[in-house]
Amino acid sequence: MGLLNLIRKQLKKTEKELRILVLGLDNSGKTTILKSLSNEDISQITPTHGFNIKNLSHDGFRLNVWDVGGQKALREYWGNYFDNTDALVFVIDSSDEKRL
Repeated sequence: MGLLNLIRKQLKKTEKELRILVLGLDNSGKTTILKSLSNEDISQITPTHGFNIKNLSHDGFRLNVWDVGGQKALREYWGNYFDNTDALVFVIDSSDEKRL
């Protein structure tokens, strides 16, 4: 079962906007995924210092997506973002063999 199927089922139950938290190590592609979903230019992406928030609407879905920076200094604060989160997406860069 894919992420979109889970989102569809959750939205049918709640009829509200879903909050999705996107976490992962630095340079894993979190911001690239978020900008791709919102049809933004991905040619000039810089490291996220803090977080990015995007409100997305697609095929009747209303998603509030939080992209939190993955630098080592920021990871200790990840726990502060879990409240009221409906889904967690953990991004892994499979081409980074040392950290995989």
